[in-house]
Amino acid sequence: MDFDAPIAGVVRALDAGHVPHARQLARELAADCSTAIMLELSAAFEERLLTAPLADLWQYRERKRGLVQQEAPAFADAINALAVEHMREARFDLARPLLFAAREAVPTNKPVLQNLASCALELGEFQGALDFVGEALMKDAGDAALHELRGRVLYQSGDAELSVEEFTLAFDAGRASAGLWLIRALCLDARIDEAIEDIEKLRTDHPERGKAMLDLELQDPGSPLQILLHDERARGLFE
Repeated sequence: MDFDAPIAGVVRALDAGHVPHARQLARELAADCSTAIMLELSAAFEERLLTAPLADLWQYRERKRGLVQQEAPAFADAINALAVEHMREARFDLARPLLFAAREAVPTNKPVLQNLASCALELGEFQGALDFVGEALMKDAGDAALHELRGRVLYQSGDAELSVEEFTLAFDAGRASAGLWLIRALCLDARIDEAIEDIEKLRTDHPERGKAMLDLELQDPGSPLQILLHDERARGLFE
């Protein structure tokens, strides 16, 4: 780091562990610095995994100057990262405004659209979740995680039959979690032979994880997989 560089003081404060001081120095710069310097500031906080201070810095920059188009992707990524932290702690009411701000900055940002869909799903807003995941799939129709998410929205909104195709696409692409959702949907739809085939595939393709997932699932008395315990075709399947 060049000790005469505009962000040198910020970096020294960060390296010394003086994050509040670094934030103050960064804000002073962010108020009217060039895009190049702002992106350097952003990188300094991002490299140190300081998600909340970085998002705060970008929001401060936006309030002071408005959104600069060249800075929009970095702004959206920073805001989205903070939203993810909130979602991990089930603070969806705090995550959603951040996600909408990120989407406004970069409407085509696929992770933001995916997180908006996940947020809507957790809040029970199924149509909104379908709309957002549909937008994301328009950007990348082959994304297995998005197909799994769309399957979950359909399943949790009560349409297990329609969810099967989405889960199958994701499971065939290698997502073990989609396999478990697929088996749930098939059991719920009483398609036992297909469920058995996919249990075998899950245990073959993902031996350790598949067994652990199935064992945990069967501990839930409300799981659709409970039906298999009373079906001769599935006898010995979980031994």
